[in-house]
Amino acid sequence: MKKQMRVGLVVEGNATTSSVLRLTSLKDELGPIKSVGLQVARRISNFLRAGYAVTDYQELDCAQLILLRLRDAQTPRIVAELCETGLPFNEMSFVLCESWMSADVLIPLRRQGAQIASLVNAGSLSQNLFVVEGDLVAVRRAKRLLTRDPARVIELRPGAKPLYFAANLLSTAIPIPLFQLAQQALREGGVSGNDLGMLTGEWLDLLQSRVTKGGRGTWGGPLAECSEAVANEHFRQLAVQDSDLAAVVHDWLVLARRQMSKRAKGHSV
Repeated sequence: MKKQMRVGLVVEGNATTSSVLRLTSLKDELGPIKSVGLQVARRISNFLRAGYAVTDYQELDCAQLILLRLRDAQTPRIVAELCETGLPFNEMSFVLCESWMSADVLIPLRRQGAQIASLVNAGSLSQNLFVVEGDLVAVRRAKRLLTRDPARVIELRPGAKPLYFAANLLSTAIPIPLFQLAQQALREGGVSGNDLGMLTGEWLDLLQSRVTKGGRGTWGGPLAECSEAVANEHFRQLAVQDSDLAAVVHDWLVLARRQMSKRAKGHSV
């Protein structure tokens, strides 16, 4: 059995929705909890059924790993307050939890000698999957805590959170309005109800399969299955029937073709 690592927590805002704080592994290792006031810290301790409330940041000095569960707007102020405490920073790691802010916001703590990292939830509500980036020691300590639950942790290279942000956006947010447009086109074509759900469900499964295979040779879907003349005729008719939809399809095809052209030439993107 691994030796337990004492964990501290600084929390402001709603802690009840936190995936990290719901992990059972935290209950065994959580020690001091600092919040806006002692009563608030006690309520959080009671809710988590772990740790104990403290009044001052200095009482975090027994912990190796400090989890920061904060609103983004509060983070710079809390970091500045921590820097003034005289804590044994050389022995401590600070991890900003469930925030899209990068570890750079904790750099003042690194200047004091601490290790820093930032962690965001990457999974669904039913899956504990996290992505972490930052200094090696802080990342390892966070992974050690989280994977005891168990949870899965994916490590980024330091400073790469903007790339993860872009990847997540491209994979989870941008496709939604495109699939909504697809459903709209199907409805205009007379498809509705279970048939509409079945078609879009099939296409989602096909998309996942193609992405898993790297999109080799099949990324264009129907473009790879019909002649250029047939495709052009569809585009011409689409522009007549629904010019807005035709414009969206055209713009995204331009981007897609440019991306696939770069991949074919071996360029990094």
